[in-house]
Amino acid sequence: MRLSTLTIGLFALLVGLLGCQTAVPTHDPGQPNLGQPDLGQLTAVPPLSLAPVTPATAPPTVTPEVATAVPTPEPTATATLPPTATPCATPGRIETGAFPSLTAGPMAYRVYLPPCYGMDGRTYPMLYLLPGNVHTEAIWDSLGADETAEAGIITGSWPPFLIVMPDGGWIANNSSGGPGSYESVVVNDLTPYVEQTYCAWADPAGRAIGGLSRGGYWALEIAFRFPEQFASVGGHSAALLDTYAWPAVNPQYTGLSQNLGDLRIFLDIGANDYVINNIRRLHEEMETAVPPIPHTWVLNEGRHEEAYWQAHLPEYLAWYTEPWPFDREQYPPCVP
Repeated sequence: MRLSTLTIGLFALLVGLLGCQTAVPTHDPGQPNLGQPDLGQLTAVPPLSLAPVTPATAPPTVTPEVATAVPTPEPTATATLPPTATPCATPGRIETGAFPSLTAGPMAYRVYLPPCYGMDGRTYPMLYLLPGNVHTEAIWDSLGADETAEAGIITGSWPPFLIVMPDGGWIANNSSGGPGSYESVVVNDLTPYVEQTYCAWADPAGRAIGGLSRGGYWALEIAFRFPEQFASVGGHSAALLDTYAWPAVNPQYTGLSQNLGDLRIFLDIGANDYVINNIRRLHEEMETAVPPIPHTWVLNEGRHEEAYWQAHLPEYLAWYTEPWPFDREQYPPCVP
């Protein structure tokens, strides 16, 4: 009885041990696995949730190399071009020379040529400015006529124009008018020379003439005798003092007796100018003529001196240029 019980216990223990061994089945590597999954195969394919996670404190993932790899935009057209060009970038200039005169021999002159002179192939209106009896062709240049003109042209206040500044010489101081005088020098010698040499608008509408002191006398003498050849005339402190001038040439008479047509006339003088009497008389007689003779009269403060003419240069040039068009296409072509 005891033997049988012991035998049964041992047998039960043996059966239990055998059961534990069968809980972990063996697998032949050469046969398909139909039970538990192959751990080697599972670890070869990581789960999708195992992608690396960048820590919250990590720097941005865009590296400097990537940033510099972005192409730099090309500059726009306005960034690469120079500033918008002004209508003309070439400054004006003064030329000097001598013109031939059958009346008085070669005579010196200066001419102001405006910015970009000749580049558009068009002609220019002309302003002839005559000197006083103690001056040369340099007087209007030294007063700053060219600088004043340049400033007005660049700002668009005045259209481009030429300023012709001839010498008076001995003939201007020793003749009173008419054929063989300084009148002939200007009308027969200087004007044709300028219009053949420069891009000058060879038409009465494109010509103006003025002068200071004795030059003012000559400007009025010439324009009053040939009003059909000029658009405008200016007598600036005009010294109407020539006691040898006869009525047919003296501006004090021709200004009243001639048919001046549409000639524009400008007379100005300083209140303390010693030559004021005769020019003021001309103004008064023009004003009371029947019918009145149109003209501009300006009485300023000042004396018979360069400071006076220099101070009034802007108003002189503004008046002379007033009738001339700004549109360059309205001027005739310049024929070389």
